[in-house]
Amino acid sequence: MLSEVQRETLAAVCDTVVPSIERADDPHGLWGRKASDLNVPQMLEDAIETMPPEQRDGMAQLLDGLAAQQYAHLSQLSREQVLRNVGLLGTQAAAGVGALIGLTLFLHYGAPDPQTGQNPNWPAYGFSGPVSAPPAVPKPIQPLVPYETGLDLEADVVVVGSGAGGGVIAGTLAAAGQKVVVLEAGGYFNESDFNQLELWAYQNLYWRGGPQQTADLNVTLQAGAGLGGGTVINWTNCLRTHPWVREEWASEHGLEGLDGPEYDRHLDSVLGRISRPTAART
Repeated sequence: MLSEVQRETLAAVCDTVVPSIERADDPHGLWGRKASDLNVPQMLEDAIETMPPEQRDGMAQLLDGLAAQQYAHLSQLSREQVLRNVGLLGTQAAAGVGALIGLTLFLHYGAPDPQTGQNPNWPAYGFSGPVSAPPAVPKPIQPLVPYETGLDLEADVVVVGSGAGGGVIAGTLAAAGQKVVVLEAGGYFNESDFNQLELWAYQNLYWRGGPQQTADLNVTLQAGAGLGGGTVINWTNCLRTHPWVREEWASEHGLEGLDGPEYDRHLDSVLGRISRPTAART
């Protein structure tokens, strides 16, 4: 829960990132609409409350540091300069400032109004929003929630994660007669849930709600979190590996078993499972 000073500072940051700019040619009000006009500070505060404790505490410290400089009472140009300066203090400060800026932009331009399902900024760049309701598609899988059911399950193998790796491993072992339990921390979503809204998708389909940084803050990752993992959210194109690529892996990188018939057998199995032709080998 943010303090009043932190909340005031957060609102000032949001309106610094998306200020109100007067323009004569603004038929949709895009330029004149600041972040607080769309309740972005409150939405961002709600997002901060859902962050892991270390990130939430870091955000609070960043807001306290800005508040100590009377951030909310500075001019627009001064606030912009302060954000730039703070971002130069180190990797953690840069990550915090980047998160505030990124979330503000995402919420201001992507979050729909709860009453209308539309964002008033969308007409300015020709985005219509959702074009249809989600289809009524059944969910054939019935997940078990241990703390709700109180079941004791026995298995030969426990697979943690149901994504592209875990799902295939679990299916292969089950087909071989093993008793398999798959543990998945995310929810179960399919076509009946996909409402064509980015904000909902990030909140429900991604680990920790979207982009996350590695421990050293050098790399930003986005990972699916749900039944099916990244396969629920990522578009993929699966092609047979070219022979010259396999030869390079074997000859230049010392990877054994990739340039012979044994690897062909694995490719045939995978492509057969996903119903792709296996005869053509380019």
